[in-house]
Amino acid sequence: MNAPKPKGKVPSLIGGSLGSPRRAVVERASECKRCKASLQKGTKCFEIPQLRSPFAGAKKYCDDCFAGILTKTQEDLEALKEL
Repeated sequence: MNAPKPKGKVPSLIGGSLGSPRRAVVERASECKRCKASLQKGTKCFEIPQLRSPFAGAKKYCDDCFAGILTKTQEDLEALKEL
């Protein structure tokens, strides 16, 4: 299944408003926060808690989008090391 191409900047985990990501099993059908791909019940996804939002929930991401987030976070860390 081909997911639509995500739009906008790739988020980074360096921001202070995000909690620690965790692997989770989808309890009810939902969609990836970034690319809107369908996440079926029983499949695995990644959740990133939104700690500073008024409703402290967790956003679900598919494996491909989460890999992009990790790459962006690593690039941000490398840029900080060069300072």
